[in-house]
Amino acid sequence: MVREQTTIDKAIQAFVKNRVGGVIVNDRDGEILYKDKRIILSDKGKGLFNKKRPAVDELKTWEFTDMDSGKYYRVETAFVEVENEGYQCHLFTDVSDYATLFQDISDYSKKISDMSDFQKSILAKLSQDYDCCLPELTAFCRATDAELYMYEDGSSHVRRSSYSRRLHRANVPVSDELEALFDIKRFGLEDGYYCFLSERAGNQRYAVFLRRGHDFNEEYFRDASVYNVIRLYIENGILREKIIYESEHDGLTGLYNKGKYMSLKEQAFGAPERIAVFNFDVNNLKTVNDSLGHEAGDRLLIIAADSLKDILSEDVMGFRLGGDEFLVIARGISWSEAEDLKQEWEKSLERMNAKYKQDVTIACGTAYGDGEYDLDILLADADTRMYENKKAMKEKLGLKTGR
Repeated sequence: MVREQTTIDKAIQAFVKNRVGGVIVNDRDGEILYKDKRIILSDKGKGLFNKKRPAVDELKTWEFTDMDSGKYYRVETAFVEVENEGYQCHLFTDVSDYATLFQDISDYSKKISDMSDFQKSILAKLSQDYDCCLPELTAFCRATDAELYMYEDGSSHVRRSSYSRRLHRANVPVSDELEALFDIKRFGLEDGYYCFLSERAGNQRYAVFLRRGHDFNEEYFRDASVYNVIRLYIENGILREKIIYESEHDGLTGLYNKGKYMSLKEQAFGAPERIAVFNFDVNNLKTVNDSLGHEAGDRLLIIAADSLKDILSEDVMGFRLGGDEFLVIARGISWSEAEDLKQEWEKSLERMNAKYKQDVTIACGTAYGDGEYDLDILLADADTRMYENKKAMKEKLGLKTGR
């Protein structure tokens, strides 16, 4: 029975010895008398241990980290007296793997929290323009600045948005160099910028580039969820822009439609000091539709619209009100400038007829307001003058003068 108990005691001792990290023993003065070889301490760690260990007569469980050796220990300290000699004993348990696991969990939790905050900030901007995600993306990846390029197939310009401390937008003439940007693969480098994404949505190609900074977050830059959030945001903006465009523009000619005119009537055309109104009507549209078909009639309308587009600008806006009626409103111009604009349009119509080998004629009436005016009266005056012009054109050709 005694031999069995001795065997059991040895088994227990072997088990305990193999399960714990080891033991350190020091005397009352703190001098280390024994250190288990399984305890890994750097030179700096040994000094730190002497500073942090409890008082000699204190019973305590505490934690000790040796950063230089990459070890994290749980320590149980007690004072033991044997044959009138006192020793402070420290039982070390290596919990480095657990500490690393907890740190990984903590880091992962922070990343999830950061991702959630980022997604919320992007979602909050869904009703804004497609490039309004650049400030959030730049800050999230800790980049110095960002660029977004947007190109519609067949367009003569590339839309460029750049962000550093503020957002800038510009239309840049298309070039081989700019077109090549859309062929750069994700994470590719171009002139100091790294490609975050390069995609296509319908007839639109778009690419986002970030410039790295000292604190650049490579992990977030390469994260698939960040990529997907930005891609979906931009494509949502493209879709919204398309919906808005289609709701405001005439599908055949590309000019603003009557609904857009009505929305601008009070907002944009109610207060300028000087305004010119041009009313246009395409001659013989009904005759062409009846004799040659509506496709031929549509060609007349497209030529008419293209002739107007040559004179449009930020302050000169063109509308198709319906059928063969078109309207141009020019803000902030003098009467002589309005006359020049009309002559510029007449030359444009000649060029369009030569280009399409057609003989489209368009009646035009103009009215001008300076200071206080009633837009509806100006429109009525322009319509009257347009009809007079149409009548004169038909009389010149020996045609019936009915509208």
